[in-house]
Amino acid sequence: MNKRMLIFLQGIIGLLVILQLSDVGIGKAQAQSNDKLLGVVVMVNGNTIKLKGYCIYVKDGKEVRKDLEKDNAWGWNFRGDYIKEVKMQKVSGDASYKLFVMEGQDSESGQPVFESESISSTEPIIYKKR
Repeated sequence: MNKRMLIFLQGIIGLLVILQLSDVGIGKAQAQSNDKLLGVVVMVNGNTIKLKGYCIYVKDGKEVRKDLEKDNAWGWNFRGDYIKEVKMQKVSGDASYKLFVMEGQDSESGQPVFESESISSTEPIIYKKR
C-alpha cells in the first residue's frame, strides 16, 4: 500500500472515530432525528501544511457557518441536514492536500459527496452543493 493511500485511510478512520464519539451522550430522541453526520476531511500528502477555510451546513432549515483552521488538519464533523458550501485554502507549508465532503445517516454510511483533486498551490478548493 502506498503512502498516499495509507494517509487517506488514516483520515477516514479518524473521521469515523470522531463521528462515533460524537454520538456518545446524544439523547435517544435526538439520535432518531433526521440529522445526518456531516464531515469535512482533508488528506495531506507531505510534511507540513496550514489550512484555513469555512463550512456552511444546514441544520433544521438554518444555515450554520463554522470556521475551519488547523495545522496539519484532517477533519471536522457536524450534525445537520446537508453541507451547503466548503472553502479550504492552504496558508503555508509545502504539502499538497485533497478535500472530501462526507454525508451519511450514521458513522458507517458516511458517503463522500465531493472529492477534490490534489492541490499544492494556495488556490482555494471550493465545494458548493448543487
